[in-house]
Amino acid sequence: MKRIVVTCLLCISCLPVFAGVTITPISTERIDEIAEQTLQQYGIPGVAIAVVQPTEDAYTMGYGVQRFDRTKPVDESTLFGIGSISKAFTGTALAQLVAQGKLDWRDSVIDHLPNFRMADPWVTREFQVRDLLTHRSGLAPYAGDLVILTETKSNRENIYKALANLPAATSFRTDFAYDNLLYVVAGDLIETLSGKSWGDYIDQHIFSALNMEACAPSHADIPASAEVARAHAVADGKMQLVDLPLPEVIQAAGGIYCDAVGMSQWLQFNLGMNKKAQESLLSEDGIQSLREPITPMTVSPDNIRYGNSSFSAYGLGWFLQDSYGALQAQHGGGLPGMVSYISVFPEQGLGIMVMTNRGSGAARAIGRQLAEEAFSAKPRDIITALAPAPEDTHQTEVQGGTTSKKKTEGVRPAQALEEYVGVYRDAWFGDVVVTLREGQLHLNLGSNDLSGPVEHISGDRFLVHWANRGLQADAYINFQQSATGGVASATMKAVSAATDPSFNFHDLKLIRVEK
Repeated sequence: MKRIVVTCLLCISCLPVFAGVTITPISTERIDEIAEQTLQQYGIPGVAIAVVQPTEDAYTMGYGVQRFDRTKPVDESTLFGIGSISKAFTGTALAQLVAQGKLDWRDSVIDHLPNFRMADPWVTREFQVRDLLTHRSGLAPYAGDLVILTETKSNRENIYKALANLPAATSFRTDFAYDNLLYVVAGDLIETLSGKSWGDYIDQHIFSALNMEACAPSHADIPASAEVARAHAVADGKMQLVDLPLPEVIQAAGGIYCDAVGMSQWLQFNLGMNKKAQESLLSEDGIQSLREPITPMTVSPDNIRYGNSSFSAYGLGWFLQDSYGALQAQHGGGLPGMVSYISVFPEQGLGIMVMTNRGSGAARAIGRQLAEEAFSAKPRDIITALAPAPEDTHQTEVQGGTTSKKKTEGVRPAQALEEYVGVYRDAWFGDVVVTLREGQLHLNLGSNDLSGPVEHISGDRFLVHWANRGLQADAYINFQQSATGGVASATMKAVSAATDPSFNFHDLKLIRVEK
C-alpha cells in the first residue's frame, strides 16, 4: 500500500502540461437545448448557466422558474447558493495572504490560531495551513457536519469542540476524506490575519475586484430586493420548498450566493482572462498554485467513462483531473435542495458554471455535456445517460414512512416508551433529547428542523421523521441496553444511502446521561 501511495504521488508531481488539445466552440443555441432537455429529464424547476470560451463572449442565461409554484423565471441575475464552490474563494483569499507575506502554506495552524485542536496532539502540532483545504486530515468523510446543520449548535465553539473530539478514521495525510469544518477554521485564519470578517474580506477583495456586485458571502447578506431561487426537493411524494439556510459560521465552506453574470467573472479570472484583476487580486502563479495536486484520489468511473481520465486529486479548493486529454479543475456545490457545478479547462480557456434549484445530478450532467460538446467530434448524450429513472424511486427510499409501517406488522413490541426518554450525549456533537408526548416518542437534535416524532420499527429500533420534510434525511435510531438492564446508549443512521452525507448521524455514539 505504501508503494502505491508513493508511486501515485510521484506521478502527480510529474504531471505533463496539458497543452495542444483544442476545442470546438459551443453555440448558444446548443447550450439552450441542453438546458431545456435537462429541465425536462431531471424534473428541476430552474437552472442558470455561465459559459466562457476563448473566442466567444461570455454567455449567461437562465431557464425555468425560481420556485415550482410560481411563474417568475430564472434569468442570468437570479441568485443561487453555490455551496462548496465557495471553498475556492477561501483558497484564493488565503493565497492572497500568502502573496502578501502574512503567512506560509506550511505554517502550523496553531501558530496563528492557538485554540485549534485535533484529537491527536501530534496532529495538532503538525497541522499546516494547507492541510485545512486538502481533505487529508485523517477524519472520516464529512466528519462533524451535523453540528453545522443544527441551529443551536452551529457556532465556532461547538465546531472547535467537535474537531477536538472527533476520532481519526485514518492516518494523517494518507487518505482523501471530504470535510467542511476545517474550512471554517480556514475562514477564521483569514479573519485573524486580515482583521476583517470572512464575508467582508471576500466582498472587498474578490467580489469588488471582479465586478461580482450581485454576489453575497451568505444568505443573510442578500438584499431584500434581490431575485433568489428557492431550494426544492421531492419529499413525501411531492415537490416541496426546502428552507434551511446555512448558518453564518459555515460561510467559508459553502456560504456564497451568486448569479450567472457574477460567476462568469469568476470563471474568466480563473482562466487568466482578466489581466487587470490579476494585477490587483492574485497573480497567474498564485492562481496556478491553487490547482497543484496535493491529495491523491481514486479516479471515478464516470470520469473515466466521460473524460477518459487517468488521474484525480484535490488541490487547494479544487478537484483536479485529466479529461479529454486536458487538465480540468472542477467542484460541486450542494445545499439542501440546491446543487451547483463549476468546471474550468485552463489551457483551453473553457469555463462552465451551472446552478440548479433542486437536489439532483442535473448540474454536473450539464457540465459534463457541455465539455463533451467542446472536446468531442461526435458528442454523446450524457444528459440522458445520467438522467434518473422516470419513477423517482429515490424519494420513496428516503421517506422510509409507508414502507416502515408495513414492516411493523407482527414484530415484537418495544419496551415501555418511558424507558427510552432521556438526554443522550455524544463527545463531539453534544446532547440529543428524547421526550414522550401524548403517547409518542419525540427526538430533538437541537434544531426545529431536526426534531420530530419517533416511529417504532422493531424491538429497540425506531425511525425518526424530521419536521423539515424537504431535508430527505429521516434516520433510524437504535437503542442499546446495558448489561444490568435499562437503556444505556443509542446509535443512528440515515434511512437512505442517498441522503446528503453531511447528515452524518452514523458518527454519533450517544450515551444516556439523564433519564
